[in-house]
Parts: sequence; C-alpha cells; structure tokens
Amino acid sequence: MKARKYRRVSYDLATLWPFPQFVFNHVSSQDEKNLLRSTPLSSHVLYIPEELKIEFQKAKRALLQAQKICIISHRSPDGDAVGSNLALRLPLEVLGKEVVSASVDPVPDNSMFLKKADTFVQNFNYADFDLIVSVDCGALKLVAFHEKKPELISGEKPFVNFDHHVSNNNFGTINPVDTSACSTCMIIYKFLKFCEWPITIEVATCLLHGIYFDTGGLVHSNTSAEVMKVCSELVARGANLKRVAKELFHTTPVNRLRLWGKILERAYINEEGVTVSAVNQQDYEASGTNSQDKGGAIDYLNAVPGSKYCVLLSEDEKGLVKGSLRTQRNDINLSDVAGKWGGGGHPKASGFGMPGKLQPIMSWKILPEGEGEAHGTDLTF
Repeated sequence: MKARKYRRVSYDLATLWPFPQFVFNHVSSQDEKNLLRSTPLSSHVLYIPEELKIEFQKAKRALLQAQKICIISHRSPDGDAVGSNLALRLPLEVLGKEVVSASVDPVPDNSMFLKKADTFVQNFNYADFDLIVSVDCGALKLVAFHEKKPELISGEKPFVNFDHHVSNNNFGTINPVDTSACSTCMIIYKFLKFCEWPITIEVATCLLHGIYFDTGGLVHSNTSAEVMKVCSELVARGANLKRVAKELFHTTPVNRLRLWGKILERAYINEEGVTVSAVNQQDYEASGTNSQDKGGAIDYLNAVPGSKYCVLLSEDEKGLVKGSLRTQRNDINLSDVAGKWGGGGHPKASGFGMPGKLQPIMSWKILPEGEGEAHGTDLTF
C-alpha cells in the first residue's frame, strides 16, 4: 500500500492579538494577563494529506481568480452545511470577492444566529458567477440546483466540491474531499490554515458550529484528539461555544417536544433488530411544527440498547419521504444501507430520500392457545 504524504502546517495563537476578551474575564492579575499575551495557546501540528493539499492548491487558485462566487449548501441544510458555507464566504469577502450563499431549502432556526445566515438565497442565476462551490454535499443530487440548472455540471466554469462524505464521487472539477474528516467545517478550517487566511471570531464560530453539530456535541466516535485540539483553538479565537451548544442541542420548544413524543410513541424494534419510527404531515399539523423540527428525536432512537441501528422515516413539505439512519456499532456501515435506496453518507450516520408518502401498516399475529409464536398466523392490516 502506497504511503500517504503529508504537508506540515504549524500555527501559534500568540500572534492573534488582541486576545479574546472573554479569556481575560477569568484572570485576575495583570501578570496573568501579560502571561497570556506571551504564551502560545496552541502549537500542535496540523497534517494535511498530500492529495488533499493538491486539491487545496487548485481550489485556492480558482477562488483567487474568481470575482463572483456562489457557495451552495445541500438541501435541508444542517449545522455543518451552513457553518462551512459561511466560514468560507466570510474570508472571501474580506479579500474583496462578491459571494452569495445558496440552498434550495431555508436555513434552520438553530443556525440563524451565524453571521450572514439570514442572507442565503434559494435560487440564483448561473450566468452571474465565475465560480461555483458546493459544501457538505455527499452526492450531486444533494446540490439540488443542478436539476433545473444542468449547466452547473457542464464544466463550463470551475466547480469546487468541499466535502467529507464517503458517498462523494468527486463530481466537481476540483475536489477537496476528505472522508476521514469529522465534518466539512474541519476541511474548511484546514483550507483556511493552508491558505493562511485569517480566522476571525465570526469565522471561528461558524467552524465550531459545524464541527459541534456533526460530532453530536463532541461525543460521537468521529470526535478525535485532533478535533478537540481544533475546537480548543476555535474557542480561544473567540468562537461562541455557549451559543453554539444552546442553539444546536439545548433549545427545544414545547411543540417540538410534542412531535418528538409522537415519534417516540411509534418506535419499535423489528425482527432484524432495527429501531424504527415515522412521522408524517398530519403529525406536523397537529403539533404546529414542520419537517425540520424532527431533528434531535433520532438521538433517542439511537440510544435503544441492543439495537443494530435506527431509522426515522419522515415526510417533508416537498412530497419526499426521507430516511435518517444512525448507529453506535462499528460493524455496520449505514452508508451501504442507505445506498440501497439511492442514499449515502457516513458509516454511522446516513440518509436517503424518495418521492411519495408514508402509509402505516399494522401487523398482528394469532397464536393458537398453548402454542408458541412459530405456530402463529401473521395478519397485516
């Protein structure tokens, strides 16, 4: 097996003065403050695989040559899709670029506090841009715009594809894809370091937002030592960890709790050891919610002891049925499972979507008196 080459990039937070003010709130003496000024906050070495470095160089060149840039997040954007979009956009605007953030679906409420999250557009004119960028799109279909704008993938203009999903097939003309990364925000972080572009407080918050979301609050198995070091740096740069954590995992309105209650009420474990539940449009109407409010409930389904993995089926407002899959086990690759229905993602978190509606089926079994289940008659209604 060919050895992988790495580019060594080091950095020193002592150069980032003024030091974030919130740090000084926790020190009392002037000597301690002076020590903070002179002490490097981070000196760990950042490793970038050689093949990723090559794509980074291509992406940097394309971004610097372009003046008008459109950055696309995947449909139904989540914390990583929004965070990576804005974390790339803000430094480009500092460089004088005209940048538009786009997604076919609105930004979720839990990401609206990020700088310029309220400026996302849901449509754009391809002819207005010199360069197209996609972030966190594990497959071309998640870009979604290409269905009505086939010119996106014509090769006429550069298309930079930043992503970390194993299902990504390098659909861009430039592909900074790293399937070992915990999130696309981690890739954008490394790209910014590679380019030596500044990471401001706002950019640091966007990056932390995406990393925190895709690691489930830094508890999923993709939370490595490197992830913790990077998050530590981002907080040191002023990233608003408290706001990120609150918005992503600690803000749940009552109507959303009611929707989760319906999802949990329907949960069952099938004969294959899979925890299954579903939610439809009637449930959204009854609880005063929408399809975005189901997020969070799947973490409870994934906590069922002994379950191989969990599946949450849900209708959305566009006539699609989506399947969200999660597992805690290491011997199951959910990307392969989701691939059976045209989806994909990560080994422990994947999804799929298809047109249609959910139809509940009730199943019962009649057991002869004194007999076991093997002698019963299955009835499906």
